[in-house]
Amino acid sequence: MARTMLLGLSAALLLSASGVHASPTVQTEFRDVLWKIAQHVDRHYVEEIPADSLVNAAARGIFAALDPASEYTLRARSGNLVEGFWTLMQMTESVSNQALYSVAPDTLIRFGVAGMMEILDPYTVFMEKRNLANFNIQTQGHYGGLGFHIQVLYPDSAIAVWSLLHEDTPAARAGVHSGDLILAIDDSTTRGMDAGDAADLMRGKPGTPVRLTLRRAGRSEPLAISIVREEIRMRSVPYHTLFADSTGYVKLVRFQSQCGLEVQEALADLQQRGMKRLIFDLRGNGGGYLQEAVEVADLFLPKDRLVVYTAGRAMADTARYLTNREALIGEMPLVVLVDRASASASEIVAGAVQDWDRGLILGTPTVGKGSVQHTVAIGENAELKLTMAAWHTPSGRSIDRRMRKDSTLVSGPEATFRTQVLGRTVRGGGGITPDVQVAGRLATPLYNQLSGWQSWDAKFFRFAREYQVHHPEVTRSFRAEAGTLREFREMLATQKFDYVSEAEADLKRLRERTDKDEHYRRLAKSLNQLQTEIDAVEEEHWRDDADLLSWRLTFDVLEKAFGFRAAYAYDCTVDPQVARAREILADPRQYQEWLHKPEIGLPQEPVAQEATPEDPQ
Repeated sequence: MARTMLLGLSAALLLSASGVHASPTVQTEFRDVLWKIAQHVDRHYVEEIPADSLVNAAARGIFAALDPASEYTLRARSGNLVEGFWTLMQMTESVSNQALYSVAPDTLIRFGVAGMMEILDPYTVFMEKRNLANFNIQTQGHYGGLGFHIQVLYPDSAIAVWSLLHEDTPAARAGVHSGDLILAIDDSTTRGMDAGDAADLMRGKPGTPVRLTLRRAGRSEPLAISIVREEIRMRSVPYHTLFADSTGYVKLVRFQSQCGLEVQEALADLQQRGMKRLIFDLRGNGGGYLQEAVEVADLFLPKDRLVVYTAGRAMADTARYLTNREALIGEMPLVVLVDRASASASEIVAGAVQDWDRGLILGTPTVGKGSVQHTVAIGENAELKLTMAAWHTPSGRSIDRRMRKDSTLVSGPEATFRTQVLGRTVRGGGGITPDVQVAGRLATPLYNQLSGWQSWDAKFFRFAREYQVHHPEVTRSFRAEAGTLREFREMLATQKFDYVSEAEADLKRLRERTDKDEHYRRLAKSLNQLQTEIDAVEEEHWRDDADLLSWRLTFDVLEKAFGFRAAYAYDCTVDPQVARAREILADPRQYQEWLHKPEIGLPQEPVAQEATPEDPQ
C-alpha cells in the first residue's frame, strides 16, 4: 500500500484541522510521551536542535513501524515546535486509523521516540520498565534478587550462572555455583528464554522465595534449590590488596551510590597494613554518579581543589565541584589505570588527578564520554536520560568525543591546556590520554572465537565449569600450564570446535565459488594444498597464543572454584599494566621523570581489542 502524505505547517492548515480530534489513545500517548520528550530535548539538550529536525526525525521513526511501501512527505518550514508536532499528531492519527497493516498507537509513538533519539548522542536514551530497572540497579547498586550474573549459552540455549557477585549473596549461601545452568525458574522452563526475561523472573520483592532447577557439572540429575530473595548490594570495590613491596592495589568497577565510602574503607585498610604507594584501577569502569566521582577524587586531592565543572545550554550557572576535606592519601605516589572502556566518572577522576599533577595515568586512551545526563520522568514507568551538559577538567578541557548514534563525530577541534601545578601540556577533545601509554593483553581472532564472540558459545566457560569435577584437588594456587591446554583442546575436539582464521574464511568463500562455477573447479587441488598450509599456520596461532589462553583459563577456573577475589588475586600478579605501574612506582626517579614530562602524548587508539575477563559489573 503506497501512500504519500503531504503535510504543511501553514496556519491555515492548522486552523482547518482544529476540528479534527485524535483518538484518545493516540492523543494520550502522543501528549504524555512523544510531545513531553520533544519539549525536554528542545529546552534542555546540551546543544540546540532545530524544531524541524525533531519533527522529521519523529516522522521517520513512526514510518519505520510500517510496511516498506508506506512513505510520507513532511514539508516543515515554520521552525515552530508546537505547530510541527501538532501536524505530526494528525499524521499519527491518520496512520493509526487508515493503514492497511495496523500498528498499535503506543507502538507508533515508541517508534517516533526512537526516531528522535537517533539524531541525538548515544547517551540520551528513553528507558521503560526493564531498561529503567537495569539502569537503576547499575547506578544505585542494589536490587531485590539472588546475587549472580547470567548469560544465555549457545547452542544449548541455556541460562548460565555466569558468575556470583560475591560469596555473601542469598544464591551463594543457598548453594548455587558459578557455572550452573538454570533449567527452570519456579515452574517456567528457561529453554528458549532470553537473559532479560530470566532476570525478570528471578528479581522481586525481598523476602519472597524462588525455586531454581539447576544442572551442575559432575551431577547426572538436576538439582532443585529454593532461595529467598534479598536486597542485593553490588560491590563497587570487588578486590583490593597489598603487594609484598608495600604497593597497594584497589579495583573500582562502578561509580554507584556509596562507592566513595567503599574506596575510602579499602584505602584505610591498606594504610593500616603499611601501604607506601598506590595503584588505583579504573579499567573497564564505565562511570556512574558524578557526585561519587567527586567523592573518590576527594581522597587523593587537597581540600578546596576543583575536580570538575559542568556547563550546558540550559544551565543558568556553571556547576563547580570542589573537594571538601583533606586528602586521605595526599602525598603518596599514585598511578591510575585506565583503558578504552574507562568512561564518564572514571574520566573525571583520572582528569582531576592528571590536571593537578597528583599522579600518573597509565594504560590506553579512555572513551571520551565527557557529558552529563539527567533523568526526567516520562509518566509513571519511564524516564528520559537526557544529555544536558558537558563537563570540564580543572584545566578547562572537555575530553568529550561526542558521537551521534549514527557514529558521526561532532566534537569540536582539539585544543591544548596546561596542568595546574607543573604546567604540562594536556589535550581535550578525545578522552584522557595517559601519561604512560601501555597496552594490555591484546585479543586475537583465536581468543575471540574461544570467548564466544558472535557465537555466544564460550569455550573458556565450558571448560572452567567442568574443571573442578575432573580435578577436585584444585587449589587457589592453580595455574594453567601445558597439560591444562592439552585438556582444553581435547574438550574442544569433542565439541567439534573449528578455529577459522581470516585466511581460512577467505578460502571457504573461494571454495563456494568453485562449487558454483565449473570454470573454477580446476583450482580444487591447489585449494586443498592451500588448506594444508593454512592449517599449519593456524597451529602456529595456538602456540603463539599459549600464554594468553593460559591466563584466561587460570582466571576462569579460579573464579568458578573460588570466586572473583581468588581470580583477581591471581590476575593482578600477572597483568602487564599492573606490572608496569609497580615498576614505575618502585623507582622514585622514574616516577618523577614521567610526572615532569612537559607534554602528554597525542591520543592513540589501541591497535586491537584488549583481552579482559568478565568483571562482576
